[in-house]
Amino acid sequence: MLDSDGEISDGWYSPTLIANIWDVTDRDIDKFAQSVFDKLRMTKVDVDRWNDESGKSVVEAVAQSRDSCKLKYLTGAAPVVYGIPFYL
Repeated sequence: MLDSDGEISDGWYSPTLIANIWDVTDRDIDKFAQSVFDKLRMTKVDVDRWNDESGKSVVEAVAQSRDSCKLKYLTGAAPVVYGIPFYL
């Protein structure tokens, strides 16, 4: 997925990729990921009752989820969005 120098390889087939630019602890990044899923309404409860409300940008969800990390300036700053931003 990512080359050793940090660039995205040719095997990337998704329009958007969220990746960490350095190693982070799992507990903190798990809280971050759950916060992104909650903001994008990707939890099981939300998917079961999905409707056509205006969506939230993946970039916006990542930016807002940085505060959910205990170390928001270290772990929260590691995830970045590559590619074309989209709305869910």
